[in-house]
Amino acid sequence: MERSSHGDATNDLVMTASPRMITLAEVEQHATYDDLWLVIDGKVYDVTPFMDDHPGGGEIMLNAAGKDGTDDFEDVGHSPGAREQLKKYEIGAFAGGESSKPSGNKGKGGSMTTPGGGAAATVLLPVLVVLLALLAAMLGAK
Repeated sequence: MERSSHGDATNDLVMTASPRMITLAEVEQHATYDDLWLVIDGKVYDVTPFMDDHPGGGEIMLNAAGKDGTDDFEDVGHSPGAREQLKKYEIGAFAGGESSKPSGNKGKGGSMTTPGGGAAATVLLPVLVVLLALLAAMLGAK
């Protein structure tokens, strides 16, 4: 605690609180549609209330569940407004740590796989469809 330099009774003591430190093991316990915490830029967010409102759908956020989702968040290119909105869901700071899940994937931290192949398939599949459509159009024009 610090003393305020103002001197009045209401502002005499200023409290400075440390953020709650949240480990990877604790984040992993909140990795479902109905209870989702995300790690982004060293902070932990409880985004459960936002699942139904996310423009890309709540299911897409599950790709970043149980791990540091900073890269997933950055790869999408979120707007400054989205970054500002994220602040209201902050619940603490990411303390890191070891995964509580037994796996042969220790080097990846809390990395999880999801049905459907994850973010790469989400981008590559539409590109492949467009390329095949162009190829079909070129072959049909001959």
